[in-house]
Amino acid sequence: MLSSPPFLRSVPDIVVGTTRVETHLSSALAHDAADLLPLPEEKYPREVESREPDQGYYVALGLILSVWMITPLSCAYLVWYTLFRSYQGGLTATLFAAYALTEVAFAIYHHYLVRFVQSPSPPSNLPLEVRHSLFMRVLTAGLTYPIPTPPKFDSDDPLLELRQTLYNRYVIGQITAAQYHRLLDSEYEERMGMRETRRVGKMTGEEREVIAAFAEPAEREQRLREEVERDVGMLREWDEEGIVDKNGNAIQLHLHDRRAVEFRERLRTWFNHAPWQSIKRENMLVWLCWSCFNLPLEEARANATWSNFLDRSLELLEARTGTSFAPGFDPSISIMRLTMDPVNAKGRPFILFAVSNAINWWLREVVYPFWGMGLYREGPVEYLIRIPKGWTAEKGRTQPNAMPVVYLHGLGFGLLQNHLLIKHLLKSLPTHPIVVVIAPHTSQSLFHERHLRPWNRTELVNAMKGICQKWGFWEEPQTGNGVNEADVGGVSLLSHSNGTVAHGWILKDCPSLARRNTFVDPVVFCLWEGDVCHSFCYRKPATALELLLFYFIASEVGIANYIQRHFDWADNTLFFDEIPHGTDPDRTAFFIGGKDIILDAGRVRRYLERHGVTSGLHWDPEAGHGDGLAGEARDRVVMFVGTGRTRGWQEWLKAGRRRHSLGQDDWKAYQNGIGNRNSNDNGVGSPASSGMSMEPTGPEGEDSDRTLVEETKKTI
Repeated sequence: MLSSPPFLRSVPDIVVGTTRVETHLSSALAHDAADLLPLPEEKYPREVESREPDQGYYVALGLILSVWMITPLSCAYLVWYTLFRSYQGGLTATLFAAYALTEVAFAIYHHYLVRFVQSPSPPSNLPLEVRHSLFMRVLTAGLTYPIPTPPKFDSDDPLLELRQTLYNRYVIGQITAAQYHRLLDSEYEERMGMRETRRVGKMTGEEREVIAAFAEPAEREQRLREEVERDVGMLREWDEEGIVDKNGNAIQLHLHDRRAVEFRERLRTWFNHAPWQSIKRENMLVWLCWSCFNLPLEEARANATWSNFLDRSLELLEARTGTSFAPGFDPSISIMRLTMDPVNAKGRPFILFAVSNAINWWLREVVYPFWGMGLYREGPVEYLIRIPKGWTAEKGRTQPNAMPVVYLHGLGFGLLQNHLLIKHLLKSLPTHPIVVVIAPHTSQSLFHERHLRPWNRTELVNAMKGICQKWGFWEEPQTGNGVNEADVGGVSLLSHSNGTVAHGWILKDCPSLARRNTFVDPVVFCLWEGDVCHSFCYRKPATALELLLFYFIASEVGIANYIQRHFDWADNTLFFDEIPHGTDPDRTAFFIGGKDIILDAGRVRRYLERHGVTSGLHWDPEAGHGDGLAGEARDRVVMFVGTGRTRGWQEWLKAGRRRHSLGQDDWKAYQNGIGNRNSNDNGVGSPASSGMSMEPTGPEGEDSDRTLVEETKKTI
């Protein structure tokens, strides 16, 4: 049983000999990181327990059956009404019969839609070199080592003393993070008999005293490292992580290398968690063929170039997992091939679509226009926009309380599901332009022309460019010009769940458009590990929430069509180095719940921490999927979207509520008082100095917004 080390980022002072070594973290960073408690250690091999439905599952099942039964009951009533019509002449009976006829007709149409979306997706058109590059990025993910953390005391850990010694050497700059882990793994492998005992040069007592005398001044850190590594014989090539050598030959990891164990334990999720040793060569080739080409293995084998590509990919995969696949094919193993397996679309009554679409229409056409938002279209993309009174493109580029905000929502019921967040954005950010992109293919918009034709990457990115240029949010950078943010502009991008897919498209194809990035429950990281795919489409529900998620969202025909026929993992995966300013906590934030039932939150957090994310990671161990945009947690997200900070968000919220309850003169007096109290704290957490406008947002402001939108509409 192997375990990975915890990833605690708060590094306390370490005493080496008689010298106290200061941490690398700044005081502000250490303050934020100290709140990030360590995750439990991951145990391998993973044990996937069979789950029995709980009590809540059956309550949810009863609710779902009561909704599903509307269609068969309507059919039965229509038959009864037809046979006994001479005895039923009342208006009520006739109205019920008309409704029943509507449900029956819709059931036939819905069945046609379900049959229609079963057609397999077209093969991937990515060039081979792009596929190879993506595959190599997946293989090398996790090869680099995380920043070492203080070892936790465990009396049963035989390497505890070595962990502490190596950690002390890392803190003073003697060894790198990769060398820390390789030395630790080397000792483990020697004790397990995985390699012959091998020693490198050891430091003398004199050398230890010299090392301990340094407190790691920044200007001498690199020289110290070079001297120590040269003197004690450290292997510099240990920092060069990869899966192929300089000649292109695969580098085989050891069977018990914890990186190989971790990779194959996550990869077997695609095989419904089948034991790794049971996966045969042909099973893996079937999965590789789907993931690389979106084709059956027989069709790919017919092309010699593709066939060679698969064989090479399998060779690299064996090296990465430290194993060799046995020949043959095991038909009992279930292989998840998302875009080739049957679409899990389930029947539902017409009234469910009618009610949700009617509410969305009411919000879009009545409520939001009353609040100053206008509905527009750019190419295939519809969006709502609110431009504050007096806002100009110059303000948007230079004033922090005027940066445009763009929200990309996730799967569900569209505006109905996101209404409280949109309302919060409008009222809490009165001086920021607000854009809400409406995605009909993920909103159960049955009557929309794009319900079964999701946007592709090119359509969405081009539409976002057009939106931002039309309203003066952003200008396309030109050679020699527009290199500064004040010249280019940009927006604050907020995305939730599946909305992070479109967020990732924008960052990959037009990174200059995003000046601030806020990811809530991001599904775009570690997509190659299969947890999101399994949880959303293949997991057998065992709780009420899982069952409700499956029926009301995952199995809706439009959403199921999008996920299982148009979800390209190569397009949708976002690698960390594709995020501009990803480690800057003022520019990028990640909000993740520890009890998320869709993504493996712990894996996503570890992935981000491996790449240096510390205070930009906001972790709630008790939050589930979507909880980051509910209740008080929503206030923290909105504050970051508008200001780039989260410190003092509780006070910011209270101040915002006072603003609505106090008169304008009283509010100004209160605002000035807050500014005086926080003058020694750089204004962090104070509404007056956090870049937030405290202008009234009542009916007068809303009327002004509507007037401005109408004027702008005429101009355009």
